[in-house]
Amino acid sequence: MAHSGESFVHDLFKMVGERRSFGRHPLWLKIAQGKVSREGMKVFAAQFFLQVREFPRAISALHSRCYDALERQKLAESLYEEESGRISGSARHPELFIRFGLGLGMKREELTEARPLPSTAALIDWFELSTKDRSFEEGIAAINVAAQGQVPGNFEPFARSLEKNYGVTRDQVAFFDIHEIADRDHSDVGDHVLSHAELTEHEAAKVRAAAERSVDLWWQFFDGMERAAA
Repeated sequence: MAHSGESFVHDLFKMVGERRSFGRHPLWLKIAQGKVSREGMKVFAAQFFLQVREFPRAISALHSRCYDALERQKLAESLYEEESGRISGSARHPELFIRFGLGLGMKREELTEARPLPSTAALIDWFELSTKDRSFEEGIAAINVAAQGQVPGNFEPFARSLEKNYGVTRDQVAFFDIHEIADRDHSDVGDHVLSHAELTEHEAAKVRAAAERSVDLWWQFFDGMERAAA
């Protein structure tokens, strides 16, 4: 039996939202409530930066494997924005995040030279594994659906909470505001690709498993930061 169409993709996005979206993680909620210390916030910023810096490579890997010209163009635009910020008129997204760290009183080197926690390293390894060693559809599910698909609805309120509770400026939380908008479009790539894919039952199960694995690793990423920030 072939699995494709909007209902399959809808179920994937529903799983991401209902499973363990990082917007529901205790650390995310504590930060939004202003209950994490300044030192704890520095741990969060350093570890979050490490995955931000590596994420464009996952988009690049997906772009190189995409045979649909229109969706490949969208992936190229996503990569160009991540690496340059010129579509949004901002800056490279890792550089945008560094502004946030500086707003917390960190030095640039505390971000760029940070050592990844095991859970951070596992998430970054998954970026490469899911986009290079798994099928293209599995990579799309892991990155566009289960990673970028978690952002809309979570980043903009988080940015306002950061301004309110940690004294950072609108410019210093621009990373979150820009992704709130951009990742709606980026996650649509996953919607379009998977809704038109003709998948066997086995292939569909692997796509779902990739999305579930991605959600789990993001949750563990936050678990690791929460322990280190305590």
